[in-house]
Amino acid sequence: MTRLVIFIFLGCLSYSSFAVDKPQRIASMSLCSDELLLLLSDHSNIVSLSYLVADPQYSSLSTDNNFDLRGIYLNHGQAEEIIPLAPDLILSSRFSANTAVNLLQGFGYPVTSLSFPNTLNQTFQQIEEVATLLDEKERGALLIQQIQSRIDIVQASFAPLQNLSAVFYTNNGFSFGSNTLRDDFLKSIGIKNLAAEYGLVGSGTLSIELLISKRPDFLLIDQASLHDEKLAQPLLQHPILKQYFSAEKIIVLPSTLFQCAGPNLIEAYEIMAQALGEL
Repeated sequence: MTRLVIFIFLGCLSYSSFAVDKPQRIASMSLCSDELLLLLSDHSNIVSLSYLVADPQYSSLSTDNNFDLRGIYLNHGQAEEIIPLAPDLILSSRFSANTAVNLLQGFGYPVTSLSFPNTLNQTFQQIEEVATLLDEKERGALLIQQIQSRIDIVQASFAPLQNLSAVFYTNNGFSFGSNTLRDDFLKSIGIKNLAAEYGLVGSGTLSIELLISKRPDFLLIDQASLHDEKLAQPLLQHPILKQYFSAEKIIVLPSTLFQCAGPNLIEAYEIMAQALGEL
């Protein structure tokens, strides 16, 4: 009962109680907003991040020595975790902690939910959006410049590529067609995404029969081995995949490289270039 009373009292504090020109106490409730916040804000202004940012299975920044998570509360997407921290800005992502986000907005807290970018340009737009919210436009512009310049260098190495095709193939036969960041990535290096050409929009299942009939030059997978024993990867153990796709036709591009707006995408370009022997 005491906890409920305190929760309601804190929740009823209006956003105006915390409002400042530049956010000084910022909380994040999703991995993608975590990473942008770490890249664009001072450590001293971050009061909370989601617990996912400390898990190397999901976050590339968890093992980066440039980012110190000490002293930052790691939340599990609950409103009662965020309210006592008195944030003046809360970041989240669509479909992340929806109940908590709705509750916080109802109490008057300023919450921005980020979308999922489908192109490199949308990735840059999201960086600009967050940098503007944080009043860190210069940092945002510098980050975009760094990402673009490194990608430009790698893209130049793909110029001679012609008539190559690929298919992303992930958990339980999922693939990625048009209107996805993966499709934009393949287009930018001159490789046809056969899932998009088949007519797949967004993400969806692609049967093994269709995959083989399309005869892509490369199979792009998330796991490092076709022999992964996890139940989430049964189709990647199918004998026909191992028969058709030799080792040189399989390229590992972890899904973490495409799930958020940020510099992770650079690694995807570099991996692809190295795998094709273009660097």
